[in-house]
Amino acid sequence: MRVIAVVSPLGGVGRTTLTAHLATLLARQGQRSLAVELCAQNLLGRHLGMHEASTTGWARAAADGQWWAENGFDNSDGVRVLPFGAASLETISTLHQLLQAQPRWLQDQIELLDIPSDCTVLLDTPLWPSPWAQSALHCADTVLVALEASARACAALSSVQTLLRSAAAAPSEQGVLVTRFDPRRVSHREALQTLREQWGERLIPYTLHEDENIARALARAMCVGSLAPQAQSAHDLQGVCNWLVGQRAAPASMLVSGAALP
Repeated sequence: MRVIAVVSPLGGVGRTTLTAHLATLLARQGQRSLAVELCAQNLLGRHLGMHEASTTGWARAAADGQWWAENGFDNSDGVRVLPFGAASLETISTLHQLLQAQPRWLQDQIELLDIPSDCTVLLDTPLWPSPWAQSALHCADTVLVALEASARACAALSSVQTLLRSAAAAPSEQGVLVTRFDPRRVSHREALQTLREQWGERLIPYTLHEDENIARALARAMCVGSLAPQAQSAHDLQGVCNWLVGQRAAPASMLVSGAALP
């Protein structure tokens, strides 16, 4: 199977949104996909059809020494979802102790999943460098780093470089994605240009624009491709999905004098 980790050292950049939408797009292309939520915010299910956050999930089961994947579900798009579930601070502390005692725990549990060998597993991670984000990096074949178009993202260069050095994925399977981009804002355009200079070919040639349709879709417990298939964000997310499945070059329509447009 293929494992993709969606990570970031910055909060609010859309890790859960990306995980849910990319899993959905892969499923709609006929590929098997499993979305695993490693973040205690427990919001992944809301993006994938659940109108209320899941009370049951893998976290409590794992902390109690039970099989972690018992409480997964399949949504209407064919995505298998393994939510974090409601968890107390004691449960979260127990999980951290578990991971400290067994650094390969996550990798071993993924390998034990009863899923087809051609399945793509997407890991929605907490803020790096949390233990679960670091564990995801150790077992992922592909790493997608989400950075918003902002000055703080530009200032995070050293942190992201450290993050990527700790990943098991080959450099060719490491990508940086700019999210929440509003081309009307000068600061966003300037930040995007800086990020392009910093990351070069590692910057994914698609930029996820700020789009209220994503928030509207979340309010309806659905993906933006279903709510507003013609939205800019739906187009952007499809481009990112294309990158994940191997279409790494920007299409000619995005190129002007050799530079990718936002």
